[in-house]
Amino acid sequence: MKITILATGQSVDYYTFSEETITAHLFDMSESYDLSSLEHGDQVSFEPISGIPAIRAAERLSDGTLKVTLCQQVGPGHWKESEEFDSEDYNPDTVYVQYLNKPHSGRAWAKTKNGKQYVEDDNA
Repeated sequence: MKITILATGQSVDYYTFSEETITAHLFDMSESYDLSSLEHGDQVSFEPISGIPAIRAAERLSDGTLKVTLCQQVGPGHWKESEEFDSEDYNPDTVYVQYLNKPHSGRAWAKTKNGKQYVEDDNA
């Protein structure tokens, strides 16, 4: 499974993966999404956890590859989505979204399983 992670104002705490099932974790709750039945061309929506979207998009490519867009919460600053990578390389303690060192107010951070991770910032 190939994943991309968006920088968003709200997100779940972290994800776990098992084959084509994604489990989103938020506080003491979790929700599993089995994407194995997703076929090329399907359009699906995903139930949020306590109002917070866990999966933004999922598609099956014509070659059978599953592509999924997930979220990572960020604070102040300018951010862009992660590069695409394999789900087996996902580490819940890593900041995947890319910080763009542009002028802004506040100290830049992104949320991981261990809480806020502050980034080096020339603008704080």
